[in-house]
Amino acid sequence: MKTSKLLLKSLFIVGLTGLEGCYDFSQFDNIKVEPISPKMVVPVVKSTISFNDIVEREDANTIIFTKPGDTRFFIAFRDTMDLFNAADRYSFPDFNFTKQYQLDAGEVPGVPVPAGEIWGPFKKKYTETYNSIAGAEVKLVKLSAGNINMVITNNFQNSISAMIRFPSIRDQLGDTLAFAMNTTLPGQTYINNQDIKDYSLDLTSGSLYNTLTVEVELTIHSLGNPITVSDDANIQVSLTGLDFDYLQGKLNETFPLNDINLTLDAFSSSIDADFFLSEPKLTMTFENLFGIPLAFSTVNFDATNTNTSQQVSLVNEGVPPTGSLLLAQPNSIKYLTSLTQQQPEVDSKYVDHNNSNLEDFLAIAPNEILISPTVTVGDATTNHDYFVRKTSTLRMINEIEFPLAGWVDNLQISDTVEVELPDLEEDLKLVNDDALKIRLKFKFINSIPFNIYIQGYFLDDANTLLTQLYDEASELMLVKSSEVNLTTGKTSAPTTNWAFIDINKSKYDQMKNATKLVIQARMQTGGNTHQNVVVESTNTLETMFSVELEGNVDLNN
Repeated sequence: MKTSKLLLKSLFIVGLTGLEGCYDFSQFDNIKVEPISPKMVVPVVKSTISFNDIVEREDANTIIFTKPGDTRFFIAFRDTMDLFNAADRYSFPDFNFTKQYQLDAGEVPGVPVPAGEIWGPFKKKYTETYNSIAGAEVKLVKLSAGNINMVITNNFQNSISAMIRFPSIRDQLGDTLAFAMNTTLPGQTYINNQDIKDYSLDLTSGSLYNTLTVEVELTIHSLGNPITVSDDANIQVSLTGLDFDYLQGKLNETFPLNDINLTLDAFSSSIDADFFLSEPKLTMTFENLFGIPLAFSTVNFDATNTNTSQQVSLVNEGVPPTGSLLLAQPNSIKYLTSLTQQQPEVDSKYVDHNNSNLEDFLAIAPNEILISPTVTVGDATTNHDYFVRKTSTLRMINEIEFPLAGWVDNLQISDTVEVELPDLEEDLKLVNDDALKIRLKFKFINSIPFNIYIQGYFLDDANTLLTQLYDEASELMLVKSSEVNLTTGKTSAPTTNWAFIDINKSKYDQMKNATKLVIQARMQTGGNTHQNVVVESTNTLETMFSVELEGNVDLNN
């Protein structure tokens, strides 16, 4: 609830006329002036506002606008939100694996190799599965950071040397990462590491994906000791600190997104409603920086008026045409098709009064909308060239738009302001007697097709009701609707309406003790009952407000 502070400043009355003759001014304190009984009218407000000024408030998500060639006002609620991003969703954790290099039986010599001679080289290929993303078949990862560390321990009875190649790890020129291990004695360890920033991980091996490949070409340098199938070189490989610029492959997953909570600020103070909005439209515009098919679904799409506890769920009706937002069904979203494309693909889905119950959805004047969405990444094809950049995001701009055309039978709005009323005796020098009268005078010249009824309730700090703005049980019509053309629903002529609120001293004292004023307004369209009216950009409300005071003023205080 928006809270503001209302401070009625003191009125100062100064009069000094008709002073003649001589007087000993040392006796000035002895001068007495009889109380006077003036009647004063103090202008307070004179302004002209449009419907835009009434509804579109600062820091609200409500926008009032016109369209070319259309004199009607349109109202829109717009919210922009990031649904999900690759940086938070996808990562490449550290990866460690160990391989044992051993000779096959056919590679073992029948007799010991004389000392000083070599045996081999013998080349072996190893693969290891790297499931970095659950359910994905990753083909390629372009790294933005990372390090590879390799440790080889010689458990042969003779010295060994080796060339270790990683066909899965390639530099910017496409060359394979390779390590040359010099001759290493039995029991010794070879250690090497390499920064692989800007390298690529090619995780394919034949028809397999998520697969890291290592090739080891090992030569035995004989010390005269036996060579057996139980001899081995223990190879430990660690990939750490991995981060990516982009990945390519086939991703398949469906997961829930965070709930989307939308607020409709123009309805935020509505405590009751019975109205019909003509031609409403809700559009979801997606900005997609993923290079892979995405589908957006809604599990729940509920509107709530928290002031009345009314709730309506949005559902499709009839056969939705192409471009419709399918509720509780997947909605395919356009995606990037080139890694060089920097601008997002934009796709829009909509519901309106033709393909959904949107009119009923908005008829409760909802101030909150809850959407529980899911997103599906990937499709049923075998395409492994889809890509996801680290900077990929899916953003949604949600807009509910409708022309200000329709009818309102009972739209009640409540707001609270702080009040601090002046003391009539101390601040205004008014005598506390029955002669004191206060009248609030309003004059409205209105070309907006709305009647507006007002009541005010004065509360103390404990929210106890002290008094109300006027004593009648029902509210007061302050603003009378303009005259309405029964055919077009547009204003045909403005109306002028006077309204008066009388306040006596006893009521004023109750008001003065209040710290809060709850203003309750009810809006009702003009014309015939449930007639569609149109609010145009040329419609305005001119307001003149003054305070009339009558009573005794004691100039000696």
